[in-house]
Amino acid sequence: MSVVGPPTRRRGRSRRRTLALLVASGLALVGVVVLGVGWAGIGITTLRASAAGDEPCLAAYEVGSGVDIRYELLPARAVCVRDVDGTREEVVVASVPTAVTVGGLVLALGGVAGTVAALLPARRTRDAAPPGAGGPVAPAPPAGTP
Repeated sequence: MSVVGPPTRRRGRSRRRTLALLVASGLALVGVVVLGVGWAGIGITTLRASAAGDEPCLAAYEVGSGVDIRYELLPARAVCVRDVDGTREEVVVASVPTAVTVGGLVLALGGVAGTVAALLPARRTRDAAPPGAGGPVAPAPPAGTP
């Protein structure tokens, strides 16, 4: 006959760790959204400027006369590059302020790091160990030895 004890409950995460996970993942999400909106806005602004035909560099790009459009991450911007009479001309078509891009990166990376830290198992402290549990105990000396 086997003896069945009371059911064991799995210990859940503390409320503090749950809140930390929620805040960290929220910050990461906000950072990713800020970066995504900024970079998508650069692409949309470049397309609108190209369709409007106001920018000579973009008009030359549509003709295909050695013009290049370059997208940069930091600072986040779209740059149209062309040669005019042997000199290189760069025109910033669209950009996002550097502070917004850096802020989004800090939120995204900090949020991801915080999420990983909140998901790691909790460390057990040495203070919680019972006394004498630090290692092997030396044998007692034989009785009657000085």
